[in-house]
Amino acid sequence: MLVAFSVFSASNKSQETKQQLEQIKGQIKTVQDRLSGQRKEYGSATRQLKNTEQKINSAAKILRATQRQISEQTRSLMTNQTKQKQLQKDLKQHKQLLAQQMQSAYSSGRQQYLKLLLNQEDPEKLGRMLAYYDYLNRARTNSMRQLGDTLVQLAEVKQSIEDSIKKLSVLEKSQLQEQKRLLSLKEQREREVKNLARNIASNDKKLSNLRENEEELESLLRQMQKALREIIKEQNLEGLKKVKGKLTWPIKGRVSLNYGERINRDIRSNGIRISAPEGKEVAAVFHGRVVFSDWLRGFGLLVIIDHGDGYMSLYGNNQSLFKDVGDWVEAGEMISTVGQSGGQASPGLYFEIRHQGKARNPKQWIRS
Repeated sequence: MLVAFSVFSASNKSQETKQQLEQIKGQIKTVQDRLSGQRKEYGSATRQLKNTEQKINSAAKILRATQRQISEQTRSLMTNQTKQKQLQKDLKQHKQLLAQQMQSAYSSGRQQYLKLLLNQEDPEKLGRMLAYYDYLNRARTNSMRQLGDTLVQLAEVKQSIEDSIKKLSVLEKSQLQEQKRLLSLKEQREREVKNLARNIASNDKKLSNLRENEEELESLLRQMQKALREIIKEQNLEGLKKVKGKLTWPIKGRVSLNYGERINRDIRSNGIRISAPEGKEVAAVFHGRVVFSDWLRGFGLLVIIDHGDGYMSLYGNNQSLFKDVGDWVEAGEMISTVGQSGGQASPGLYFEIRHQGKARNPKQWIRS
């Protein structure tokens, strides 16, 4: 009865979690729809950039998955090739042993065997002789069985090797196609970034664009906190207060933009930008729940993680996003890869920490 109750409780809890996840996703969609209705209409250059960067996200993820499959198949092939060499060695030994046993049996001959048995008058010697010949017969039978088993295993390994080679061939062709597609999309994106830069060439337009980007993020965070307040409160997230000065960097790289650094005559940075190679893995700085994973003007492909108690961490300008809204993440877990989305001229990660919607200096939370 207790077991049945436990199963029911676990099932009920699972259902509640699923319902909660759907509720969170619904709330996020409501926030995004509301923002879409409130924001100024994106210009054609921004819309094109968004579309292309989302395609790059998809292509890069497919390419990464293909490369992982190639690595797995290559390891499998190498393992089977090593196993094949050992089995061929075993096969040779089994053949040699069996040949020796057959030669021994042939040399003694059946008549010699009977003669030895009939000439034994001592029962003890006769018993030992029978046991000896029985041992030889069983050893020969065992050798033949081992030889047969090895031949079967060799055939199976050979087939596995052939299958791996075929799969690798298909995967490598797929990899080449995705690499070409990704390169084409990157070239297209470069043209679109230049086009966007031409559209906001004047200082006034640049300032206006930066302000609109910041306003859009502020609006997203404000409305998100309001919409998720009741749901997040139930999830026992304690925030980042206790881990201040203890977190690790989301990636290793050179800080090219510091918190508070002026990026325009009237605007300072709310976060830091870390220059790093494109495709490098980005890790969550602390455990929490993903509440945003999408493209946002000025920040490109953006992940926002809620850590509770009003704390959030933001990871922008990514190439690919690997977490969805509602996913739980642990400290150090990969959430994205470095890119230059959002119109950036070079690859790197834009990183923020917010408390109650207000930007805080991320370096105060990172272990030095």
